[in-house]
Amino acid sequence: MKRMITTAGLTALGAASLAPGFAQEVSQKPWAVGATLRGFYDDNIYTYSKKLQNAVPGFQADSWGFSVAPDASYNLKTDQTTLGVSYIYTMTYFIDRPRPRDDQSHQANLKLSHAFSERYRVDLSDSFASAQEPSILDPSVGIATPIRTPGTNNRNLGRINFEASLTEQFGVDAGYNNTIYDYEEDSTTVPVGSRSAVLDRTEHVLYFDGNYQVLPKTKLSLGYQYGIIDYTSQDLLLGTFRGTDRDSDSHFISAGVRQELNAQVILSGKVGVQITDYKNKALGTADTSPYAEASARWQFADNSSAQLNLKHQRIATDVRADQAGRLVADAEISSVMLALSYGLTAKIRIDGSAMYQHSEFNASGSSGSAAEELFFGSLMATYQFNPFIAVEAGYMFDRLDSDLLAGFRSYTRNRVFIGTRLTY
Repeated sequence: MKRMITTAGLTALGAASLAPGFAQEVSQKPWAVGATLRGFYDDNIYTYSKKLQNAVPGFQADSWGFSVAPDASYNLKTDQTTLGVSYIYTMTYFIDRPRPRDDQSHQANLKLSHAFSERYRVDLSDSFASAQEPSILDPSVGIATPIRTPGTNNRNLGRINFEASLTEQFGVDAGYNNTIYDYEEDSTTVPVGSRSAVLDRTEHVLYFDGNYQVLPKTKLSLGYQYGIIDYTSQDLLLGTFRGTDRDSDSHFISAGVRQELNAQVILSGKVGVQITDYKNKALGTADTSPYAEASARWQFADNSSAQLNLKHQRIATDVRADQAGRLVADAEISSVMLALSYGLTAKIRIDGSAMYQHSEFNASGSSGSAAEELFFGSLMATYQFNPFIAVEAGYMFDRLDSDLLAGFRSYTRNRVFIGTRLTY
């Protein structure tokens, strides 16, 4: 089953994660090494609200800085097997921030695909990130935490998917996804409500889809998923509640369609229900909510494409209490993401992305007790002098509007950067 994910680093200054793929366009070598050097200005380095900034005399929220991001990738393809490995290290230095002035992040990716025959195929992947920016730590269409988190915070996403064409018309997809989150901040520094208490967890998803090819370009599906969110911290979350009190299991039942309009346009979507059961009954009993996901991809030129992803689902959240002080179990989100890559000329490329998310938080068995609106957006222009040197400039905008904490959670963030990309 295909999973829809946003481009890692949608709003992070370490957006050099796009570079290894671009490097392969200008080189047929199986390997590539490179580095991105940028200077930037960030007007809200902590993602703090204006109310919070104004409450601290002499507080400085903005900073100039620079980032250095070396990377390496290797891709190998045979008739039956494809292997891809990549790694990116990013050091971001904030000139005007009190010590420590630097942030360091790591992103490592592994993909392996093997076709046993024309009918049977297996795909394996693993993605590890150690970072501070939410869009790197939470790279799905559905952001659990929109707030920047200082420190060493780790996320690992492993996937295995098996595809089998049992007949010319009927096939199955089955697989397992595992995601682990581990945040540095714990009860030794924040006794109640630390990031570990709120967000440390392991997520498991087992899924099975049956697919039927009703027409040459039309495929219908029926699917089932079993999801587990297992919180791993025993730190106090709220009052006497601990992190593990938000454990939950979910069953997803859905029907879908995939339609190829032509060689350039592919549409797919699923609709169904999500039935969630909470370990701690103080959060409610089994709760049923809508589940949906959809995507559209348009390859409108050889070097230009657009992709739209939509999702509605219950997910984990970094919010631990609503306005009434009740423990929040999870969030029901509706999100949309648009990514555009346009080759203006042979040397000039424009890349843009935007994500909007509406979240409603479910507190102690009461749905819709509070809401948030989240928007991430980015725009980048690249000029490729030759296969080895490029210059780039970009802008990133973040906006969070929250009903919670009397405006102390809401924030706006603007970032601009200019730099160069070196590839060999």
